[in-house]
Amino acid sequence: MLSRFFTLAALIGFLLQAALAQYKPGTDANPPGLAFMLATTSHQKTFHLGEKIEIVEAYSSSVPGMFSLFQNPLRVEGGADSSLAISPDTGVIDRVHNDGKVGAADILNANCMGGTGGGGGCGDCDAIFRLNSVPVRFPYLLNQRLAITAPGHYRIQARAANVALSNDLTKPIPIISTALEIDVVRDDQWSYQQLQLAVDRFDKARRKYLLKRWSPDVTDPTEAAEQLEVATEIENSAEIIRFLDTEDSLQQAVRLFDGEPRVALYENPLLTTILESSHRDLAVSLLATRMADDDFIVSADFIDTLTAMTIQLEQPIVFERHDRSSRQQLNPRTLEILRRYVLALGRSLPDKQMRAREQGMATFERYASEEYCTGEPLIEKRVADQIRLQGQSKSTPETE
Repeated sequence: MLSRFFTLAALIGFLLQAALAQYKPGTDANPPGLAFMLATTSHQKTFHLGEKIEIVEAYSSSVPGMFSLFQNPLRVEGGADSSLAISPDTGVIDRVHNDGKVGAADILNANCMGGTGGGGGCGDCDAIFRLNSVPVRFPYLLNQRLAITAPGHYRIQARAANVALSNDLTKPIPIISTALEIDVVRDDQWSYQQLQLAVDRFDKARRKYLLKRWSPDVTDPTEAAEQLEVATEIENSAEIIRFLDTEDSLQQAVRLFDGEPRVALYENPLLTTILESSHRDLAVSLLATRMADDDFIVSADFIDTLTAMTIQLEQPIVFERHDRSSRQQLNPRTLEILRRYVLALGRSLPDKQMRAREQGMATFERYASEEYCTGEPLIEKRVADQIRLQGQSKSTPETE
């Protein structure tokens, strides 16, 4: 009986090898024996607009060991991570290429010589998985890749080049997943209720974190576990607010955002919420008002981002074109916007709480004397000196 099993397995392997010899990469058919499935983790097919959509990519092979899956296919020539295509794509935002982040530095320095550059990479993600009948699964939130902003019926597929024959790992094979179809419905009452719950959870978790006065290097295992639990609650609550993407959720995000670069153990998720909001004009207006509040910490990065968001509203194409002449053309107006925000910061300093005032003063100093190759400081020295004097003269006792 056992010998028949091995004979059958060998026959299947032989037939698959023969089929592979006829396989032509680049078609919409995967190599024989390879399965690439795309599905929701709970098999749910109907979602509310703004609801988290958890999906999973699953890779398997009917012949154990024939195919291998790269954790990082970009390390191999011709390799590619999975990318998602959605139909219809009207009202869908590709978050991989459009995360809402903008900066004004290139425009402000457009009349100066020089440039900037950078790079990155993955230092420890080179695992290779030999596929068999038990799928290798990669779950993630669809919302982090594709933001669906309109109700409707959607068809989603993934393409990748992250699999190769185990006996030749130098040639990644283009593959395509099964199609995933979902329905997205609008329910304003559901959105409102989810927002209230998320804001309440965020407030309670953040208060608890602050009361505990945890440092990032907690050593007690029990205390560290509780710290991680509360930090994760903060992160998850902010994520719900982020994906809802309504005017109400944006207003709550700006209210909760205090300018801190981090919340608990993570980068401040509220800034991501604001930057990704489809209500950009409202975001700029709310942030311009929020920065003057006594508890708001205004950093140089915040001023740069707010300046960029403002010029983007006036000239939506500005960050789609990267030629030097376009940046030079927008330079005077961008400097005007920056000067307005720096002056607003300076005038708010006397009323700010101690830590916010100290950071705000440092940010004001950072920008006030900057010339941006114009030969003149951004803020006239007489005005800057007056703001410094007023910002440093506050002597009201504070407890923070």
